[in-house]
Amino acid sequence: MNFNFTQSFEELAAKTGPMDLALYAGVALVLWILFKDNLTPVLSPLFSGVKDLLNKKGSVGLPKVDPVVLPKVVAAADTDEIFFKLIVSWKQTRDLAEKSGCVEAIKVADQMFPYLSPTVCGKKEVVQ
Repeated sequence: MNFNFTQSFEELAAKTGPMDLALYAGVALVLWILFKDNLTPVLSPLFSGVKDLLNKKGSVGLPKVDPVVLPKVVAAADTDEIFFKLIVSWKQTRDLAEKSGCVEAIKVADQMFPYLSPTVCGKKEVVQ
């Protein structure tokens, strides 16, 4: 085998076959195993740059998703306070509807809490 060191890269690539590529990969693997501790600090910035580039390309078309916020568990003492605030809010809404003269809004408010409505409480109900 006569190897000419002055030949160009194109001539060398033209003669390269699958067996040569497997040989080069084997040599690279052996060198990596032997000198991994010395090569890692040198190659890690290169690998991280390629990894960041791949992550940017993969995330371009994906929409941002907000994390799911789970409601906190309400204690029994808090439910009374929440219910009271709901009733106060209902009363304020109903009073505003009365001042505005919105008959339909008053009907809707009365349907929300029928036993608190003055129109329902004023009626005499017959219990059978």
